[in-house]
Amino acid sequence: MVSRLRTFAVSLACLALSVGPAFSDSTPAAANDPMVAYRAYDQAVAEGKLSDAAVHAKEAWKRAEATWGPTNPNTAGLAFNAAWSLALIGKAPEGMDAAKRAVELADIGAKAYKASEAQFLLANAEFEAATTKQLPKKAQAIDLAAKAVEGSWGDMLVADALLRASIHFSVSGKSSLGAKLAERSSAEVQRLNPVDVDRIALVNLARAVSKLSDQNKLLVAYEDILKARVTYGPMRRPDDPTWGALSAWQMVVNGLIQATNSSNGGTASRIKWSRFEPRDMTQEELAKVMTPKPECADFTKFKRKRVGRDIEPMQVGYFTVNLGGVHVLTDLAPNGRVTNPRVIGSVPDSSYAEASLKGISTWQFDLPANVPATCLKDYNITVVFTMY
Repeated sequence: MVSRLRTFAVSLACLALSVGPAFSDSTPAAANDPMVAYRAYDQAVAEGKLSDAAVHAKEAWKRAEATWGPTNPNTAGLAFNAAWSLALIGKAPEGMDAAKRAVELADIGAKAYKASEAQFLLANAEFEAATTKQLPKKAQAIDLAAKAVEGSWGDMLVADALLRASIHFSVSGKSSLGAKLAERSSAEVQRLNPVDVDRIALVNLARAVSKLSDQNKLLVAYEDILKARVTYGPMRRPDDPTWGALSAWQMVVNGLIQATNSSNGGTASRIKWSRFEPRDMTQEELAKVMTPKPECADFTKFKRKRVGRDIEPMQVGYFTVNLGGVHVLTDLAPNGRVTNPRVIGSVPDSSYAEASLKGISTWQFDLPANVPATCLKDYNITVVFTMY
């Protein structure tokens, strides 16, 4: 990722220095010189400070617009650079204006980037910023824009965009297309970094989600999600959202298998076990996924007291996957009351998080007298919703 940015930076710097205004950093005009911001960007990239680099890239583009104007090829290149840099740090929507500008100026900036690359950056930004209503159209745009740059793009932006679009298609009735996008993403990961375990895990997740509309593939989907969890491993940081999402999807797949051939609806407590029973994780698999707390081996589940609000069932119309999953981590007070509940995974839609927290925040558990204090921190609560 840094290598591709660095290569682009060097070529653009040479272009800008040969065409842009020849300001000295010591002159008053230097305060608005795009090259001052650009050199700060270049230095940040060299030091691996991509968040700082994105700030400087955006500033360089803004200064270029004011100083050189839209007819200068450097302005086009810096617009592309700003959109790209912001996308790399997960802030693609903040680079949407820059991406639009790069598309508009693609002919002028042809020496710095291709029009298809700018169009992909714009499609990616619009997809990430899309409302629920806009998602279908924006996902289709990602599908088309990615095709034009697959096999040539130098970082994981295309792979990541395809994964997000794959899951969207799969949960909204287009599982065949979702499966195809998952495999296209896999090809990008294998081309760029075949040992990238995080993205390999997410590819397996996308494969699993693409199978959920077919009851005959649910057990295979469950194996895919277990593979995704084992590949990703334990939490990388407190309240790791990727780990939480994988856990929540495991609940969804498990719930779908349990609900197969069952007529019951509502919350998970009314789901019947069917003959398609998923296997439990092996001890070896669990050791790779969970951070062990040996002192808590006998205190993984506490009985909830009959206080507080129940979680209200959800009804969401646009998903074809008929279950939702939420993974909540919470701390427990010595009297068993829930404190600091937070959602680390909510799928397929974040609306389930709000419904879960409304109920869970009012709960209280019956705690044994000898429970260690460490077992009261980061207590796991998982919720499965059925939709009817």
